[in-house]
Amino acid sequence: MESTGDSSPTTRNITTNYELERVPQVICVHNTTCPHDEDTFMDKVMPYIELYMNIIVPFILSVFTLCANIINMMVLVKQGINTCVSLCLVCLSASDFLSTVAGFCSLPPRVLMFLNIRPGFDPFAFYFFMVYMSALFYDASNILTAFLSLERCLCVCLPLKFKDIFTFWRGVAVIVCIFLLCFGLLLPHFLSSGFEMRTSGNSTFLALWLSPDRAAVDVYIDTVHFCQTTVVTSTVFVCTLLMIVSLNHSSKFQGRKKNAIVNGKSAERESRGKNTESSGVTHTQQGGDDRTSGMNMETRYEDIQGETKVPEKDPQKSRQTIKVLKSITRNSDKTTKSSRNLNVIKTVIILCVICFVCNLLRIAVSTATHLEPRLRFGKKYGNVFQILLAVYYVFQLLNCSLNIFVYYRFNESFRRVVLHVLCWKPDK
Repeated sequence: MESTGDSSPTTRNITTNYELERVPQVICVHNTTCPHDEDTFMDKVMPYIELYMNIIVPFILSVFTLCANIINMMVLVKQGINTCVSLCLVCLSASDFLSTVAGFCSLPPRVLMFLNIRPGFDPFAFYFFMVYMSALFYDASNILTAFLSLERCLCVCLPLKFKDIFTFWRGVAVIVCIFLLCFGLLLPHFLSSGFEMRTSGNSTFLALWLSPDRAAVDVYIDTVHFCQTTVVTSTVFVCTLLMIVSLNHSSKFQGRKKNAIVNGKSAERESRGKNTESSGVTHTQQGGDDRTSGMNMETRYEDIQGETKVPEKDPQKSRQTIKVLKSITRNSDKTTKSSRNLNVIKTVIILCVICFVCNLLRIAVSTATHLEPRLRFGKKYGNVFQILLAVYYVFQLLNCSLNIFVYYRFNESFRRVVLHVLCWKPDK
């Protein structure tokens, strides 16, 4: 296969997406002017690593991720989209799904490049386009996770001020702005790249076109995505930490409150027991006086029993009973609502932890490439760089697929619907 026209490896966006990281290597493979290190053992095994880590493993994980996000969207929509949190969760699953679809569509061109086949078009051109689309939606997923963590954090830490601020329609406006922001940040890429017809010998094929100022665009994209990833990861980390601390304080407060109630009830029971004992002593003394006076106890019991009347139903006591039952019902509703809110908070915390862990490698690789210029394709540590990026893309797919397990664990309604769909169990 001939070169795509980019004689120098300018497309080195190391923080946008794993697939985009492969651009310099692909260009280096097709251009004889790129430097190559001497053959080593690592160079010999790299084709096998590339086959498994860049094609086979992503294919398997992509299929699972697509199925998981389809289930997520179906179940969440069936549950109802009536709050800001539910809307964010649905959009997060949709963004993960679109990111995985774009990454999955980049696998066939990847296979063609691996086999060095050009079926009337340059596979690298479509590969290049799809990986940027995957990066766009993945960045949207990260920003959505950061917004979700910020929204829950404010509602947990300062509920009186922010409880009613994040309404459904405001959530819609924020989500639309997030997608527009992600597209706007990558707009220079779409303006500086495209497709063109190219002639090679007696054949004409569709190939990639890059503008003359593409190198400057790559520097801009590197900077934007590094700052974006750092801000998102920091926001997720801080909000998660604050939510965990707030939940711990709330748990301790509820524990002290419960202990106080239990102690109060115990004291009340002890007080009632003492009153009963004192009453028994009084009756015993009265009985002794009766015996000394020569009164027959059986006759007295019959007289008292004859004088005792069956109490009639008291309407006031009935009303008090109804009030008690209503109070119990309200307390039960409050407990159920509190449990649901707690599960929502736990869901957001776990999603934030997954996002934070999966994006740490992205920041680490970006920082390492700035500190060590030889950690690039075609340089001394090019093979190490390739392995790191392969691992990072696996983490990206995991970040897009693990949400289903979080929903299944902390959402009882989600779990019931999934079991009904997968196991054909009737709804209860």
